Amino acid sequence: MERISRRVSEYLSSNPCAMDALQSGIVNYSSLAMYLMKQLKTQNFNAVLAAIKRYPERNPSLESAYKSALNESRIEAFYSMTNLTVRNSADNFEKVSNIYSEIFGSGGKIRIVQGSQGIVIVVDKKNTPEVRKQFPPEEILSFRDDLGELVVISPLIIEKLRGYVAYVSSILAVNGINVYQVASFYNDVTYIMDEKYMNSAVRVITKLTAGKRTDP
Repeated sequence: MERISRRVSEYLSSNPCAMDALQSGIVNYSSLAMYLMKQLKTQNFNAVLAAIKRYPERNPSLESAYKSALNESRIEAFYSMTNLTVRNSADNFEKVSNIYSEIFGSGGKIRIVQGSQGIVIVVDKKNTPEVRKQFPPEEILSFRDDLGELVVISPLIIEKLRGYVAYVSSILAVNGINVYQVASFYNDVTYIMDEKYMNSAVRVITKLTAGKRTDP
């Protein structure tokens, strides 16, 4: 019995759609049990059904907490951005540090994210030519322009609210918005996307943040 319960729990935990439907109480337990019997290759209907019924009690939905945090959030939207990724090296990092100081100090828009393979520079289009000049072609891993940046600034509770970034990301996804990059630091969640998606993204998220938008 315990083994079936564990297998059911593991399956549901790795299938967000089935888990969300179950936690929301909109799924037929018997139908789900029959489906899981096939997936788990077991004939023990009663054990599977019992495990399904226990799952929401042991794994309560956090959707109300997500909605509350998002309602207390505000957004910032930036257009005409470019994304330049350079090789991760000490020399390039020094260049990036100098570039950041110059552009940020002059009131330009720039964001830096260091990964294991590359250093990502998100910068406004006005300053892009100057940034590109600093790196030889062989040091540039990728370049994309005509991007937008949507920043969701949420209350500090999201630091301990597991799954919050995935929740906001799923809202964008189901509304047909393709995200190119996402980064989460402190209480900011930043989404980089093709500029053509920005108006839709702003509209969708603004509705869930009680209309709170901070224009840069």
